[in-house]
Amino acid sequence: MKRLLAFFAVFGLFVAACAGGDSGDENGAAPGASPPTEAAEAPAPEGTAAAEDAGVSNGADAPEPAGDDGESEAPEDTASPKPSDGALADGEPAAISDPIFQPTCGGEGELSATATGVTAETIKVGAPQIDYAELSNLGLVQLDRGDNEVILQALAQEVNDNGGICGRMVETVTYKFLPFGTDTSLAGCVYFTEDEQVFAVLGPFTRVPAGNICVTETYSTALLGAPFNAEDRARANAPWVHLEIATDRVLEVFVAALDKAGLLADLGNVAVHSGAGRQELVDNVLVPALEAAGVEIAERTVIDVPSGDTQAGAAVWRTFAEIYRNADINTVFIDGDNVFGVEQLIQNGLDVKLFNAEFSTFSYGLGGSSDPSFFEAYTLGSPYAGDDVNQRTEDCIDAFERQSGIEVIPTEQLPEDETDWFTPVRGYCRVFDLFVQLAAAAGPNLTNETLQAAIDGFGPIELPNEAFASLGVGKYDARDGVVLMKWDPEAGDDNAGDFVVISDLIDTGS
Repeated sequence: MKRLLAFFAVFGLFVAACAGGDSGDENGAAPGASPPTEAAEAPAPEGTAAAEDAGVSNGADAPEPAGDDGESEAPEDTASPKPSDGALADGEPAAISDPIFQPTCGGEGELSATATGVTAETIKVGAPQIDYAELSNLGLVQLDRGDNEVILQALAQEVNDNGGICGRMVETVTYKFLPFGTDTSLAGCVYFTEDEQVFAVLGPFTRVPAGNICVTETYSTALLGAPFNAEDRARANAPWVHLEIATDRVLEVFVAALDKAGLLADLGNVAVHSGAGRQELVDNVLVPALEAAGVEIAERTVIDVPSGDTQAGAAVWRTFAEIYRNADINTVFIDGDNVFGVEQLIQNGLDVKLFNAEFSTFSYGLGGSSDPSFFEAYTLGSPYAGDDVNQRTEDCIDAFERQSGIEVIPTEQLPEDETDWFTPVRGYCRVFDLFVQLAAAAGPNLTNETLQAAIDGFGPIELPNEAFASLGVGKYDARDGVVLMKWDPEAGDDNAGDFVVISDLIDTGS
């Protein structure tokens, strides 16, 4: 019989400035539930991509940015694309049907000025870019990733040389911002919308969701390639599409992938754990998805301790370990950070199978535990990472090289002290291709309304470095293709343990 445990822990020692992974952005318990308890998990290490995909931090601190200009990285993007022997097959990605940047126009009609940033001759778009030079001046990070204005202009020229988008030429502008605080991102939002009057913004104000909200809500301007949660998306007054998996949907995708791979069978007695800040999301998404897949939940634990209070967090997890032991729990689905949970389950001798959709925080927790080889653990991954690219990405990189005269060398092969063009070019290829296809599908009468209609009716879409992707009514995050990963205690640097891919591509959108 399913039982919700809301464990209260009132500790007034201190509250850390940054919330841990369990706290999330959702507040309050599900209707009718006991008052929530929030996790006392240690935050993921600075620079992890988990914070970027969440899109909820206001960036009061100044962490080293993990994302790329135009490429918001989700936790699963760190997966190896090489499946292990005996991997679970689920089909291959579809062959590319249209050449890169040569989209079919979705209709006919006379061109005219139809919207802000759209004239009879041109479409103007803007792209935020992290100010790496200023970050270097501040002593925060040393990265040379080329000139993003050069990248955008080259990709736009490729489109224009092929006739533009429904006959309109693409114009681009960029703005440099800092991935913390709100001053530079909000200034960038104003620059794009008031000063340059763009039709759309391509790519995120990384780690500063206030900038993304400014674009979509305050100025009713389309935003493509930036992360969102359901609340952010509901506030938008213009089209907003994320390239990867939205924070609110990743739990559903994880369960779908596990179900297709046959990993939800024979789990024994199952517990579901979350922090109080994510309680409503877990209750409304993860729990129903598991139950729909035939998984019966024996225990539901929720923890509420100030982030950073390590003693309190460990104490509460010791209690949970005893609850799991008494209920003869065999499997635990953990949402968010889990450092103390892993440690306490080990120290209490519980032999359980672990599942967590968030690669970064899960890997961090297992890697920091005293004996990570103790567990059979699974997480979610993306099929492309590192220097791996699909054919559409290769075609886009070729287009950039043709237009710019710059050779793009994969990052891992790049000689020391040379400019890394690969990372930003690959990132902009994704978001630029997305915009070109959607704007073409909207047809000659390009407006926010026709762009949204194109998104709602698009269906499967071919994109750089996406194995499977789709858009449709209510589905505004593109990624469908994932892989599953299993913890290998002898993998990774110095054989200290890491997740390895155990499945072929899984299309969770079909």
